[in-house]
Amino acid sequence: MKITGIEIGEYRQFKNIKFDFTYPKDHSKAGQPLEKVCFIGQSGTGKTTLLNIIWDFIDVLNDSSSVFPILDESNWFLRDLSDKCRVNFIVNKNSYIYNDTSGLILNDENPLLSDINKLKNLGMYLPDNILEVVSSYLYQSYEEFEQTGVVSSNKLRSSLSQSSSGHESSFFKLLRVVDFRYVPRLLILYSYFDDIIKFDNDLKNAALSIINNSSGLSASRLMETFVKWKTENINPRTKYAEDCLDKILRSFHLRVDTDAADAPIVIKTNSGTAIDGAWLSTGTKQIIATALALYKFDSNSAVILFDEPERSLFPDIQRELIGHYTSLAPEAQFFFATHSPIIASAFEPCERFILYFNENGEVNFHKGVAPEGDDPNDILRQDFDMSPLMLQKGVDEYQRYLDLATKIMNEPDKKRKMELISQRAAIGNEYNFSATDETN
Repeated sequence: MKITGIEIGEYRQFKNIKFDFTYPKDHSKAGQPLEKVCFIGQSGTGKTTLLNIIWDFIDVLNDSSSVFPILDESNWFLRDLSDKCRVNFIVNKNSYIYNDTSGLILNDENPLLSDINKLKNLGMYLPDNILEVVSSYLYQSYEEFEQTGVVSSNKLRSSLSQSSSGHESSFFKLLRVVDFRYVPRLLILYSYFDDIIKFDNDLKNAALSIINNSSGLSASRLMETFVKWKTENINPRTKYAEDCLDKILRSFHLRVDTDAADAPIVIKTNSGTAIDGAWLSTGTKQIIATALALYKFDSNSAVILFDEPERSLFPDIQRELIGHYTSLAPEAQFFFATHSPIIASAFEPCERFILYFNENGEVNFHKGVAPEGDDPNDILRQDFDMSPLMLQKGVDEYQRYLDLATKIMNEPDKKRKMELISQRAAIGNEYNFSATDETN
């Protein structure tokens, strides 16, 4: 499924606004749905509101697998959007329109119900406070998780021993929408790490079996038997590390400890020192939480909503972020809301939607201007509409820098002129002003 547009009548700060989420005519992908969208704008311009509108529309589809049009007044989308709101979308190359007052306008030749039922998953919402929900799986051991009172470690380790598709793990895989604002911690633990938990349980049982049947075997033979079992049963942590986490964790000089078995995921330094999850930085935990969510969710047909992906991350990590996330879900459609010019630079101009208040206090938008990958300062000037970029102190010093040029030109006294030249040079060096700045 892909969202191709939203039209909003009068709702909150929006008034008769239309978003087209398709590539423009002069683009090589002209007419196709945007693969990724970036909402930019100062606080209050409705970035998160737009994410919520899309998410509640996805909920409408998920909650109505058999009856159309949808008239459930308990749904936020229908209850709160009292004026006209249309969502244009594509499922299996068939185009549809949702109108909040009349339900779904179906294509008679390609009924939506049939198309929707072909999709494995519809959407995932990654909020800016995702760590408050998922940080529990970064405990250093299964026993630490037991101390939260959620589940005993024995139950956790044995829950998947009866079947390779235990109830807890298979339940998550049946979900077509995942909202990380509300998913229970236990469900996350099982859904992320059902394969790891089962492997650890099998490893424990294999070790006990080898020991219990060790009569007459030397220590070397016991070790050989155990190593053979591990060779024949690959630790799933290896795939998590190679395909999902280590590519981005290298920027933190960290990696996954693929030999650890005391907890689902243990992070260690490049030198091999394990880091307790409680001591990982907020940004590191943010990366692990969101990357694993995308990696584990079958996102080929899904719409992924991501609020403030830059949270607690240093600029050098932000440069890699969008590329890493989209590589984990290459067939999904992403909608990001951000305040970061570095994040915004990872999008093509037609994929950026810059929200702003007009003179009446209503929200409007314009598309991006700066090219993809441009200097973040150019993004700030051209797309964020920030001029000047400096704080008032810097603006004042720049004006002083310009005024000194005029004084130098008009100063007849050579000694005084040299003093002014020296003052101007000092300001220029401190603030990195140059002659080219004076022409901008």
